[in-house]
Amino acid sequence: MKVGMLVWGVWCSAALASAEEPPAPLSLSAALQEAATTSLQAQVADLDSQVAREETRQIRALYYPTVNADVAHYNLDNDPYFVFGDLQFPAGEQVFWRYRFDVREIVWDWGRRKAATAASVARESAVTTQGADSVRQAQMRTLVAYMEAITLASRRTVVDQRVAALKDHLRVVQDQFDHGVVARNELLQTEVALRNVMDQAADLDDKIALARRTLNASMGRSPSSPLVLPPSLVPPPSLPWDTASCASKALENNTTVKALSDKLAAELKLLQYHKKDFYPSFIVQAYHQYEQNRYLLYPHVTGLFYGMTWNVYDGGARSSKVREDVLAAEKTRCLLEDAKRGVEIMLEQAYRDYEQALRETETARVNVGASRENLRILEDQYKEGIVRTTDVLDAESLLAESRFTLAAQRYKAYQKQGAVLALMGENLSGFYQNLAMASTDQEED
Repeated sequence: MKVGMLVWGVWCSAALASAEEPPAPLSLSAALQEAATTSLQAQVADLDSQVAREETRQIRALYYPTVNADVAHYNLDNDPYFVFGDLQFPAGEQVFWRYRFDVREIVWDWGRRKAATAASVARESAVTTQGADSVRQAQMRTLVAYMEAITLASRRTVVDQRVAALKDHLRVVQDQFDHGVVARNELLQTEVALRNVMDQAADLDDKIALARRTLNASMGRSPSSPLVLPPSLVPPPSLPWDTASCASKALENNTTVKALSDKLAAELKLLQYHKKDFYPSFIVQAYHQYEQNRYLLYPHVTGLFYGMTWNVYDGGARSSKVREDVLAAEKTRCLLEDAKRGVEIMLEQAYRDYEQALRETETARVNVGASRENLRILEDQYKEGIVRTTDVLDAESLLAESRFTLAAQRYKAYQKQGAVLALMGENLSGFYQNLAMASTDQEED
């Protein structure tokens, strides 16, 4: 009994501890993976792929025979009669039943079904690739939204640091004022600066709430879903490729280029299919028919038909369709060539932007250190009565702006790096899988 109570107590303690454990922050990799699976673009892409697969199944069904069954009940206004001169002979019933059961199979159609299947499979591949391209774009929107939310959170941290620093400075000013060292206007200036920063915190809270809703929506969540994000991130991981390697991989793996390539292949397959519409088809048909008619010697009829069907003339509709396919393929070919050239240019621009963002991030980091040292010196000089409080407030504001700039540049580098990876067709979620949160020192430095 005591052992049971002990086990029960341990289990309850573990359950309570797990219930009180806060949820883990949503990592960038998890956010990108969620966007790839549950965003609106991901759902639409999956539905389009399913529709394309069903169309392929419908075309493959043409290889199987068709089975038809017709059952009908007839009500005629008069009894049917045969007339031979002045003689009349009954030919059937006025009210009767009739049914027909037949099986029809295309024996040979000059490869039309094979061409149609190949065209449909190629279109299915094109739809899937196009869906992957739209999902990649959705992931980029999620990356931008995630970085916007993290940037605002970092700004909020800086504002909290400003509030703490200004409160400390306010105590120094108050002490100086109480001892008659400074005038009242310096005390008022410090109080106003503190109120302005606290107002800025309230404005940031509103922006953070909106950014979180935007991020939830980009991942396919309800905008009001609970969301826990890390306060900051480490600098973006280095790219293991140079510009030339990135350009080569972009031409090979870019989803937009691949989607256009698959679309061109599908249109060329469709062209081959429509060219075969000019040929005849050979069919075989077996049927059984019954008609309720007491005047028929054999009311049951079973037959076998084998023959050819050929649309000899259709007013030029088939020729027009072939020309339309040729023009569509040529249009896609032009778009493909333009996309290849555009990818090279966009990749070079994105890579340069990424490198520039890294340089600006390093400059911002150095500026934070310089601004922090400047504030420390002015604080010491203020306590000695060498400078006024406005100089200290200006230095504190400069430090805050430098911290804002560091956070903005760091997460801008993420966005530029993501653009490079997206153009290369890389797995965004996998690339950022081992990304960690930044420590306090890293964030301030």
